[in-house]
Amino acid sequence: MTALVSRFRWELLLAVLIVAAGAWSANLSPFYLEPDQLLASAQYFVIFGIVAFGLMPVVVHGEIDISLASTLAVGTVLFARMAEAKVPVAVAIVVVLVACAVLGAVNGLLVAYTNLPSLAVTLGTLGAYRGLAYIIGGEAGFSDFPPSYAYPGFNFVGLVPVSLFFFIAVALLTGFLMSATRFGRYSYAIGNSVAASRFAGVPVVRTKILGFVFAALTAGVAALLWIGQYGSARADNADGSILFILTAVVLGGVAIEGGSGSVTGVALSILLLGTITNGMGLANVPGTTQSLVQGLLLVLSIGIPKAVGLIRARRQPRPTVAPIPIGPIDDQA
Repeated sequence: MTALVSRFRWELLLAVLIVAAGAWSANLSPFYLEPDQLLASAQYFVIFGIVAFGLMPVVVHGEIDISLASTLAVGTVLFARMAEAKVPVAVAIVVVLVACAVLGAVNGLLVAYTNLPSLAVTLGTLGAYRGLAYIIGGEAGFSDFPPSYAYPGFNFVGLVPVSLFFFIAVALLTGFLMSATRFGRYSYAIGNSVAASRFAGVPVVRTKILGFVFAALTAGVAALLWIGQYGSARADNADGSILFILTAVVLGGVAIEGGSGSVTGVALSILLLGTITNGMGLANVPGTTQSLVQGLLLVLSIGIPKAVGLIRARRQPRPTVAPIPIGPIDDQA
């Protein structure tokens, strides 16, 4: 039992924080605990939560992708153009997912093949992909969508939003990939040591590219949901959302240096952030303050494990070196 608690101590801490955040939110607003309110509010964090699951493997590799919000925007305006051209929705979905996957592959190729820093590469594609979204969608937005296009992000099954089923499906898929496939095993190995992984025969380049492609695909799925939830598509969609996405991953226990982290932790951190954001929204807390809270959580989620590691290192006893005995000097030698 002790070993189990020790292994999942971060996830248990997140669960405790979720309960505390829920109690705090219920105290802020008497409407918080109403079932329809809780389920409806899930729509507002599942889109970015889906992208957070996609970003997880990239961070496990020891890389980062801050262009995902721009990839999502490309997906929304491209989906809108498909609707405008009256393309069958099944074809439009395939086009959007393939386009987003190509954008992810570009990031992966630039990072894995050229060994360029992923932060610099995706900072560049953050702007490039946002520009591409404006080229595809123009300055004006789209708001007239057929019901089939809007269904995933707009409809409910009873009180449960359809988008929540997409969230659960992506969470389960990510958990399967990271725990039961070679991709997952290779990902953790690469995050711990790229050199050792290459020596062991791990296809480092291919695995990293697949990580970026998977992240971009989740941004494509989020784009499909965005249309129905917000009823519009604009080139500036999801601008600034990378803060929530990255915070969800790192707060979930995924080491920013790579090599460790669990899908369960990411799912719990998404729920925690959603609970806090929902409570602040019901209490009419300004969006700038909500961004401040997310930023502080990101800094703390990176800083606390570092501080704990330093404290543990200082508490460990230093190895003692036994003195070398010095015998009498032999003058006859």
